[in-house]
Amino acid sequence: MTKRHRLFFALEPDEKNRCEIHAVQNHLACTGRRVPPEQFHITLAFLGMQPAEIIPEVSAIAADLPFNPCSLVLDRIGRFRRAGVLWIGSMAIPPALQDFHRALLDELEKAGIGHDRKAWQPHLTLYRRLRDRSLVMDTVEVHWRLNHFSLIESVNIKGGVEYHRLGHWKSSTPVS
Repeated sequence: MTKRHRLFFALEPDEKNRCEIHAVQNHLACTGRRVPPEQFHITLAFLGMQPAEIIPEVSAIAADLPFNPCSLVLDRIGRFRRAGVLWIGSMAIPPALQDFHRALLDELEKAGIGHDRKAWQPHLTLYRRLRDRSLVMDTVEVHWRLNHFSLIESVNIKGGVEYHRLGHWKSSTPVS
């Protein structure tokens, strides 16, 4: 039987942004399971369970895609009530990021690689199993300069998941 991997493409914050997002998480101090800062990310495309043989093809697709740097402002706190998730996201997605996301999905489609087709709502999960019913949420603003993306494998472990980076691609355009 072929080994299968739970894969997704993601934007991962640098250390500065990770600390800023973690400070927002601490300020909210919700009742629920905190996402550890080392797991902070925004999913670009969730591929689900895939055979190991597909990883080189997926990596080649990523390597051929131009990623133009842009800035994303995380300025919105939201909830997925049914899922018990509290997240931070953006009121406005930069056109360069929207274009990259669409190009990534188009290339995955052309290659016949399955992915989640739900409408993309870029968000970074702060809490899971949220138990707070009424939260007062302050306005936040985390400025995140995007200049890379990664291919991640999600591995179930006792008590949660671990993320393993399988590939990482930086913008070839200089950051201004």
